[in-house]
Amino acid sequence: MPRRTNDMPKRIITELSDEQEAMLPIYREKWRSIQISTESIEQEKVAAVIKAAYAVSDYPEPEILFYSSPMTAIEKILTIDNFKAYLGRDIHMKFGKRVIDHLLHGITQQLDEHLCIRLRNQVQHPEFPYYSTHSHPLVSYFPYTGTCLEHQLIADLDKLELEFTDILYFTNNLTRPAERAILGCMLDFCISVLNLQHDKKKWNVLKDLMQHCGFIFQFEKVCIVCDRPCKLSFDEENILHAEGEPALQFADGYSVYACHGRHPSQEERERYYEEQDPDSV
Repeated sequence: MPRRTNDMPKRIITELSDEQEAMLPIYREKWRSIQISTESIEQEKVAAVIKAAYAVSDYPEPEILFYSSPMTAIEKILTIDNFKAYLGRDIHMKFGKRVIDHLLHGITQQLDEHLCIRLRNQVQHPEFPYYSTHSHPLVSYFPYTGTCLEHQLIADLDKLELEFTDILYFTNNLTRPAERAILGCMLDFCISVLNLQHDKKKWNVLKDLMQHCGFIFQFEKVCIVCDRPCKLSFDEENILHAEGEPALQFADGYSVYACHGRHPSQEERERYYEEQDPDSV
């Protein structure tokens, strides 16, 4: 009896052709543009993507709430009695396992291990993909926002005298799909250029989340969606940074400071301003 197509052994790719290598810069630039986009989201499009994401990860369709920034979203949700029962369980980790891990496992099974590592390096570090030196340190082609937003939220929510577990209930769940642009680039290249087998529904969902969403809190009953930042600023090493002003800012004014990827304390900010202009503090 002939084997079904889905049961046929997957081919293992061990190297890229020159033509395939030449396509990498196109995909890097595509996904870097997605990651640094500061355009406002399209709520109708995002709502459809969220519904598809819950369906493909075996969760019922959630209520979808839109806010301008994560802090505004949290402040609004905290006004709801028994808000945890209203939102339901945090499901972003399970979504990651059911969709992201499943896709990545399927793709890497079709690549030689050494090629997989080299491809990942070529995506993130196109100039020096193999090693770092003192004169030429590895600089990621893709910017990194780090944990500065999380630290800012924790500091601001702490002022509201919340239980720390309640603070973590939100901050541990917050994700920015576009932050996975390196993964998106690699998967897109493997699927579109190398024609590797994949779960089309899950790939379309993950791709759309990264392309169209800002920040999301994925709870079982409710998905909270926040707009993209209207401002993002990075240093020469593509790490979140700005001198004397917010490095990340939302349209409602909520701001995040960053010093080369590190969230400065209020005291550090005041010291900086004093050094720049003693009369400003």
